[in-house]
Amino acid sequence: MKLAVKGLTPLIVLGLGLGGCVDPNEIKEIKRDQKKILEKLDELAKAKPAAAPVPQAPARPDPEKVYAFDVGTSPAKGPADAWVTIVEVSDFQCPFCQRVGPTLAQIIEKYGNDVRVVFKNNPLSFHQRAMPAAMAGMCAHEQGKFWEMHDKLFENQKSLGDDELVQYAGQIGLKVDKFKTCVKEQRYKDDIMKDQRLAMTLGARGTPAFFINGRFLSGAQPFPAFDALVKEELEKAKKSGVGRSEYYAKIVVEKGEKRL
Repeated sequence: MKLAVKGLTPLIVLGLGLGGCVDPNEIKEIKRDQKKILEKLDELAKAKPAAAPVPQAPARPDPEKVYAFDVGTSPAKGPADAWVTIVEVSDFQCPFCQRVGPTLAQIIEKYGNDVRVVFKNNPLSFHQRAMPAAMAGMCAHEQGKFWEMHDKLFENQKSLGDDELVQYAGQIGLKVDKFKTCVKEQRYKDDIMKDQRLAMTLGARGTPAFFINGRFLSGAQPFPAFDALVKEELEKAKKSGVGRSEYYAKIVVEKGEKRL
């Protein structure tokens, strides 16, 4: 029975903190839960088959389920009526979020107007400049230049001070005074926190996290992982009988799971 306990250990830890940024406090909690699970498994190894059920690891989104992640007015790249919507939950200070950028660019290049990417902020609490960077991104979005600021922030992850954010605003052609007022007022903080709460509700605790037509994909996965899921969802959408302009709203948002 000891072999069975050891064999289960990789299943318990699989995917936790790999390819993404996770709050250290959450990792400690997960490790505590893992310890309890292993202790219970040791007890069960010595008990009769009818012993108490094994405690479960912390819940994670089911990759086979569809989760209702409403895009709202968040920054989007690609047509609103794309068959496949990739909701990206991200943090501008997370190195894994930066790393996945070229992969998403490959997806957009391959699928063209059949795909759109929607950006959702999840500035993690242990990244001190993540919230100011998220605010800068949304204030740039107000002037129609979110993706230009998005690229600047990821290119300069180690230089996200207040003065530097203003410099980036000028470099991408924003009206700097308007930008500075927007940031000072924290105009989009409520929107950012709303998206963050929704991500948590759907089980996206770390970054980056993706919902491809509502289906969860965790971390900075390689291109084939994205490609396979996008292809599957594209085929499903085209065969659904629902118009492409209505597909995401009707099939994902209306019918998808509202929480983990």
